[in-house]
Amino acid sequence: MTSISNIDLAAQKYISNPEIDVTLELALKLKRPILVEGPAGTGKTSVAISMAQALNWKLFRIQCFEGITFESVIGEFDYKRQLLHIELERQKHTSSSPKDLEDIFSKKFFIERPLFLSFIENDPNVLLIDEIDKSDEEFEAFLLEALGERQITIPELGTFHSSNENQIVILTSNSSRDLSEPLRRRCLYLYIDFPTPERERQILVTHTGKNFDDPLLKSITGIVHQIRQYDLRKVPSIAETIDWAKALVLLGKEHIDEPTLKGTITVLLKYQEDISRLESQMKEIIRLGST
Repeated sequence: MTSISNIDLAAQKYISNPEIDVTLELALKLKRPILVEGPAGTGKTSVAISMAQALNWKLFRIQCFEGITFESVIGEFDYKRQLLHIELERQKHTSSSPKDLEDIFSKKFFIERPLFLSFIENDPNVLLIDEIDKSDEEFEAFLLEALGERQITIPELGTFHSSNENQIVILTSNSSRDLSEPLRRRCLYLYIDFPTPERERQILVTHTGKNFDDPLLKSITGIVHQIRQYDLRKVPSIAETIDWAKALVLLGKEHIDEPTLKGTITVLLKYQEDISRLESQMKEIIRLGST
């Protein structure tokens, strides 16, 4: 049986923690999906991607959006191909009746999409259902059969059961709306918040090649931690912290002063109103972040 202790997430540049490790271990052993909630930019999606890479398993990804449909994730019949097939068969067999034609509602004419593919896949795989909170309640209800009974029903084709013992399903949510109790009941739960400055510094070590005790990395994570305390339209994500660290290293910076922060703040903040709000606070942010 696959164990999280044998999986090197750090090799994929993902720095885990005990809560993440335990939840992934339980998902592997109990064959239960995981619902991962937390603020945007905390690395929820990266859990699934890094897990697939570390295990060398296939990754199937569904990016949810408002109005996402059954057909978007399961599949649909190729209407044009069905019509073309009917016409060709009639031309070849003019005396044939419609009942003599090949069944156009067979798997041959079905366009398979990620959820269906992950369930019929024999090889180990990770299914990522990203930002489930962006979908509507109808789509969420549709997922209950797949998550709870590990099966998918397509009216014209029948019911498909997943017999793959090596499959992990991970759903992520930014909590833009409340998810239903039935969905939560079917999942293990994991909350991922922004990391402590120390853990974020460990993350930067894997992406910059610098030492954990490097003063620049300590200042970066301290300053970012201070910026996240402000009520901004969008606080810096972990990915933006990584980008900022890489930018400062490329610029040859060994410490962060006010001109450096002002000159590179657009790597961290992506709204002018947020940048304007911090302009008069930068000296204090650097002082508090560097202590």
